[in-house]
Amino acid sequence: MRAPKSDLKAGIDDFLLETGVLTNAPEADTYSTLRTSAHVVWQPNRTWELRAGVRADGMSQAGGLASHHELLADFADTYIRYRSGDTRLTLGAQTIVWGRVDEVPLADRVSRIDVTRFALDDLADRRRAQLAARWEQTLGDYKLDMVWLPVFRGAQLPDVASVWSPINRTTRRIIGIDPALTGWLNQARIDEDEHGSGGGAVRLTRTGTPFDWGITLARTRQSLPYYRLDLPNFKLTGVHPFNNFAGADLELVRGGITWRMEAGYTDNVPYTLPSTTMASTHALDWIGAMEFFPGGKDTRVNLQLVAHALKTGRDSLELKEYYGANGEIETTFGNGRWKAALRFATGFNVRDVYLGPKLSYSGWEPHELYLAAHYFEGETRTLGGFQQDHALITLGLRTRF
Repeated sequence: MRAPKSDLKAGIDDFLLETGVLTNAPEADTYSTLRTSAHVVWQPNRTWELRAGVRADGMSQAGGLASHHELLADFADTYIRYRSGDTRLTLGAQTIVWGRVDEVPLADRVSRIDVTRFALDDLADRRRAQLAARWEQTLGDYKLDMVWLPVFRGAQLPDVASVWSPINRTTRRIIGIDPALTGWLNQARIDEDEHGSGGGAVRLTRTGTPFDWGITLARTRQSLPYYRLDLPNFKLTGVHPFNNFAGADLELVRGGITWRMEAGYTDNVPYTLPSTTMASTHALDWIGAMEFFPGGKDTRVNLQLVAHALKTGRDSLELKEYYGANGEIETTFGNGRWKAALRFATGFNVRDVYLGPKLSYSGWEPHELYLAAHYFEGETRTLGGFQQDHALITLGLRTRF
């Protein structure tokens, strides 16, 4: 007699073990990561699904002025889901990433960002579960996706002692701000303002000829904190203001090339005046991307152009305009067991450079063994300039089940 099929499943989603050498960082000489996540799923029938997930993150840096060890526990996707025909309702902690481009999708307005490892990981690994109520409705070629965030949780930040912290007490710098203004930083008190709900958003997409497209409207709190300066009281407060966002995106395939584009308008974007007073204005963003496989399927090229403009006639401590490119080139060889890749980013109007070469072996599926490097360089108010001393060479093991 055949045993009844179990409707309860458990498993490991992901495992990462990585150790690295920081070649020029005053904070530490070594940086290591341990990350894993697991889940249990119960599907009593085709209509209902219950999922519980947990994750653990361990980070360690040693050998410099800011040795630090940390272990974090958090929930992963944990929800109850109802399906009926073309309707899907989900309530609970969910990882929701909207948009079409790979690195910085503008429509990504309801996810919770994870910057514990800055931008070392791919986009999917830089997002965490966020408590949400979600309604997905398919109508032929159209899909309506509505999300409400009843409780706001800001981005998962690294500890202030970490080399990847947006506030670096060792070098007395705040990401995006001229370091000439932050010499008092090691004395400052740092607060976080996360109270209230996260807002809501709606996204309508269509799949079909002549191209796929999407429209996103959102009023949500920005996941990453913006640090409001209070110099007289030596205080920094990470705020998460509500942004109103309207954006459109499209994707089409022509001549073996996949073209993607996103454009968006965001209001109530914070910035800091030379007087260190926080103000707000609106921003315009555009991203264009192309992905193709030159010479067949062994090599993939993904190139993205980005443009950001903070629309204000007043002076700002941050960059008011940024134009640049980013992407990835990867190729496989050795019957698909080896892969060489290069992630990159560069600014056009300012010097801002990131290079991330990687060589990996996946002949022991589902395990991947890799050697990678991360190099940063740039002007003082850029991301590359902020991380300029944090070049890293790593050896890692990654398992995806």
